[in-house]
Amino acid sequence: MNIWHDLQPELMRREEYTIFTANSMGSTAVLSFDGAAGLLCLDHLSDSNIGAPHNTGFLPRTCTPEGMPMETVLLCSQPLPAMTLVRCRPVGLIVVHLDHGGERKLLLSAACADEFWSACLTVDEIPSANRKALVRYLRYDQQVIGQPASSVEFQGLEQAEQYFDRCQQDYLLRYCGVRPQTEIPMG
Repeated sequence: MNIWHDLQPELMRREEYTIFTANSMGSTAVLSFDGAAGLLCLDHLSDSNIGAPHNTGFLPRTCTPEGMPMETVLLCSQPLPAMTLVRCRPVGLIVVHLDHGGERKLLLSAACADEFWSACLTVDEIPSANRKALVRYLRYDQQVIGQPASSVEFQGLEQAEQYFDRCQQDYLLRYCGVRPQTEIPMG
């Protein structure tokens, strides 16, 4: 089974979707996704003082311009083990602007089963301490992999949904041969 391709399509709607976790909150091991194998692999180790402030993961049946599943930061009160399936809904989008001019986008997702985070409906409702910890961690991680970030921007639900739609359409075109009904702006 390849978790990227084999999850039921009906579990992937823009209002509520299933992710699979990669990096556990507090972990200093950074895992990446091997699309061909459908498995996680160790990418690098962070400094022992810099652990992930939130769980991270990927969205099956989506495809970014880089040809990989969408990345997500999972707002959840507990650390979760890698490859855990979690029902989520979007809260916003994080755009990491890179020094060389590129960008990295991560969907901000709230775990539906988490009583605290499931009540968070917008980026503005995320406590500022959590946003600052995310910015610090993402800047550090980009530095470690040799792609420094010039800035980190939080965008709203509309931008998150547009990015989700675009990546889902790109997946359907690339892997299923299905052309989109309407053109979705990349924004």
